Amino acid sequence: MRQLLSILLFFFFIGSLLSQEEERKENFFGLGFNYGIDFAAGELSDRFGQNFHAGLSLELFKSKLNGVLRFEGLLFFGDNVREDVISKYRTTSGAILGNNGEYADVFLRERGVYLGILANKIVIPSKKNSHSGLALGLGLGVLQHNIRLQVDTENAPQFSNDYAKGYDRHTIGPALKQNISFLHIGKNKAINYEIALSIIEGLTQNSRAIDFDLGTKPEGRRMDILIGLDIKWILPIKDQQEPGEIYY
Repeated sequence: MRQLLSILLFFFFIGSLLSQEEERKENFFGLGFNYGIDFAAGELSDRFGQNFHAGLSLELFKSKLNGVLRFEGLLFFGDNVREDVISKYRTTSGAILGNNGEYADVFLRERGVYLGILANKIVIPSKKNSHSGLALGLGLGVLQHNIRLQVDTENAPQFSNDYAKGYDRHTIGPALKQNISFLHIGKNKAINYEIALSIIEGLTQNSRAIDFDLGTKPEGRRMDILIGLDIKWILPIKDQQEPGEIYY
């Protein structure tokens, strides 16, 4: 968390140094690289705690829109798993015994993916650069998450390969995303970044036919929520000029 805050302060410092530059006029396509931290809410908080994410996005900056249109993908990962799907197989001390009578090393991990599109517009621009300021975003996508059973020994085949699917709580569904951010598009093509607070709400459902540990078929929709803090660096890869008037 301290490292993330240090990076945020670095971006604010860079932005202040570049506040005197001329504004960018042309549109551009770019790649976005981001990293952040998330906190689970809604029904997701019963399964997971804090996690991290890394992402990649395709960005289209539109000067007239004064914002970006993006297609993004996020990978979620963490080890704060609150739903112990193998609790019934543990000894009183919390250990797992393998098929050879020795202890098995089985760990629970969080994994997830979000794919979506988002429109992000600067609504309160800076006085020195109208392409830098407070932005609001709205997006639509798909959220998927599951519990990964990490088996580090060879004596627990009941939790490996296809058997793991009976415990992984694979869950997927449509999702909405909103974010409020500081978006900076600079004259220098390398200095474009965003610092964002985002919320993802997924209306999800377990996709497995049965949960092995419960012996029942999962039913019902879930409201899974992720609240995230994110930093993104946007690297332009192709300029796009506005079409001019054509005379005949």
